[in-house]
Amino acid sequence: MRLVYFLILGGAALFAQSTVIPFLLPYWLVSGMDLPLIVVVHVALTRGKVHGMMAGAALGYLQDAMSGGVIGINGLAKIVGGFSGGYLREKFFVSSIAHRAGSVAGAVLFSVLSKVVVLSLFAQPRPGLLSPLLLWTFMGNALLALASHSLLVRLEGRAGIRREEELSLGD
Repeated sequence: MRLVYFLILGGAALFAQSTVIPFLLPYWLVSGMDLPLIVVVHVALTRGKVHGMMAGAALGYLQDAMSGGVIGINGLAKIVGGFSGGYLREKFFVSSIAHRAGSVAGAVLFSVLSKVVVLSLFAQPRPGLLSPLLLWTFMGNALLALASHSLLVRLEGRAGIRREEELSLGD
């Protein structure tokens, strides 16, 4: 049941990122938004670093294939984001909102920075480290991931997707 749920969630994020969101929102808002990264961070915070890495690999490489760019840039960045989100979840035990915010921000930060590094390795155009686009990408995705993670945890609890022992851990 959870696998089907995560597949639907990831597919919806990819579909919305590539088709719906660019038509509804202005370019300056959409340019830094990364909905598959938000799903990867959610999977990493709820299931751990291995599941976060697997979700990051699948969603990142699918996003690369759908975008028509160099395959591997988003995949590697989301693998790093999934691993760091799961790792920070294990180290911080995300029971309070401050720990959860730190885990989400760390996962998004590592993912964004790894994407810049991979872009530079492939000699692709990349934003500067202190550019407004990069700062917007980090802040926007971190806030959106924190809000959507909280909403998805409540939805999963009410729909019976998560077990009771997982819900008691504070996720």
